[in-house]
Amino acid sequence: MFFLKIINFFLIVFIICITIRDNLFASKINFFSTKFNEVNVRNGPGLNHLLIYKILVKGYPLKEISDFDNWKKIQDFSGRVGWISESQLTSQRYIITIVPDQYLFKFPTNNSKKIAFVQKESILKIVKENEGWLLLESDGVKGWISKKSVWGLK
Repeated sequence: MFFLKIINFFLIVFIICITIRDNLFASKINFFSTKFNEVNVRNGPGLNHLLIYKILVKGYPLKEISDFDNWKKIQDFSGRVGWISESQLTSQRYIITIVPDQYLFKFPTNNSKKIAFVQKESILKIVKENEGWLLLESDGVKGWISKKSVWGLK
């Protein structure tokens, strides 16, 4: 009986250690955005790799998948994957809308006054986060939108 208690104790300690280790070393999802109006996306980390496509919008949100030297392997909201030099990215936070025909609201509630119409795949700068809502800005207009209708959040 005593032997079973010792085995159970060590089993519990083992499970706790694995859980703590997994939480400490879990990969953190990072988002970046393009720093310039023209950014090259390549099929590998380095200027000698093939140019796959160009992103022609400043503030385009991208999810980091991995990194190598001064290069980030990224994914965009449509699932395209490639490599971008870190010098072309910024940690300034932007999102892209993924739901068609959204509105920015004056306050973080659907019953609030609608202040702007937002088309699908619009890029907006994050000003503030609230539970379930984001205060966004574009061209001097600020308004709230539901987090469920955007891509680019951690």
